[in-house]
Amino acid sequence: MNFIKQFALQASGRIAAPPSGQKLWATSQQQQVIKSSTHSGNGKHMANLDNSVHSAGIEEVHNVPMSVIKRPIPSVLDEMKVQSLMATIDAETDADNVPPVDILWITGSEGGNYYFSFGGCHRFEAHKRLNRQTIKAKLVRSTLGDLYHYMGSSAPKYLA
Repeated sequence: MNFIKQFALQASGRIAAPPSGQKLWATSQQQQVIKSSTHSGNGKHMANLDNSVHSAGIEEVHNVPMSVIKRPIPSVLDEMKVQSLMATIDAETDADNVPPVDILWITGSEGGNYYFSFGGCHRFEAHKRLNRQTIKAKLVRSTLGDLYHYMGSSAPKYLA
């Protein structure tokens, strides 16, 4: 995992790529620096690898009503993972350990708000089975064009 993490950090600009001829994986000392590093060289706060690409720069977490979230792509679920998440969410002291889901937030042409979720299917299902009214989420401002990237020609052409 650390080998993959090293490449992800390089690709995201969180650490510099090594000069040619040097190894591409981190030593144990470098791994500790990677784990504790949350700032880039310019002092700007950088998100950790627990965030998605979409919400890395978003700090604000909302409790979004489950009823307003559209999940247009059917989930393929690992039942053990859903059960584990349900136990974690149900234990009030551990619920904060479950990261928020990302939700694409699209404002329609007439001002309506639309919320689409594509990832976080296990977290979403665990909340649904527990009859939770809300789910922790990061709202990612999006457009119909963004939605088209996920859904292709199945994406709606117009949102009011």
